[in-house]
Amino acid sequence: MITVIKRAVGSLVITFAACGSALAASPIGIWIDHTGRGAVEITDCGGRLCGHIVWVKDAGHSDGCNFQVIGDVKPMAGNKWDGGWIIDPDKDPNKKYDVEITPLSDQKLKILGYIGTKFFSETMMWTRAPANLKKCGVEAAKPGAVPAPPPARDAEPPRRDAERRDPEPPVARPAPGPEAAKPAPRDSAGAKPKDCKLEFAGVSITFPCKELE
Repeated sequence: MITVIKRAVGSLVITFAACGSALAASPIGIWIDHTGRGAVEITDCGGRLCGHIVWVKDAGHSDGCNFQVIGDVKPMAGNKWDGGWIIDPDKDPNKKYDVEITPLSDQKLKILGYIGTKFFSETMMWTRAPANLKKCGVEAAKPGAVPAPPPARDAEPPRRDAERRDPEPPVARPAPGPEAAKPAPRDSAGAKPKDCKLEFAGVSITFPCKELE
């Protein structure tokens, strides 16, 4: 009897642990889909879930990178998300199906696609992608690589402040005026010639003394 009780308690503990793990799990993250050929990143879009393709196994289908396949999924009771839509790119990229998303654990995600009613539905199991998954369209940097500096622009040689300013217009000079009267000539010593005075018959005549030389 004690053995039976222990087994029952053990099973109940395992059940509660599984439920607790499911409730704690989150659909946010990158998930490998049920085909194994692609990965979808589910993110929080204003309190609702949306998902975009971020990895494809076949490089020939890389044109689908960043294509949105999940949208408008709302939180429900019991850690479920419902009421949104999902697209199956392999069938018809223009057709949307109803979807219910349930995290079963931190590594498993149940995707239930249906049309109107869940009586006719398709269940898919997605697995959390490894942390080192390389997203499409993103070039991974090599360890220890130093990013190349941006191309240098043609440097302009420094200029003086005077060269940077716009040249000033030439100053107009006044027109030359009439020549001023030249001073009277002076003798070689620079002194003005002395006047000589001569009286003759009661008449006094004054004239430059130089004329007598």
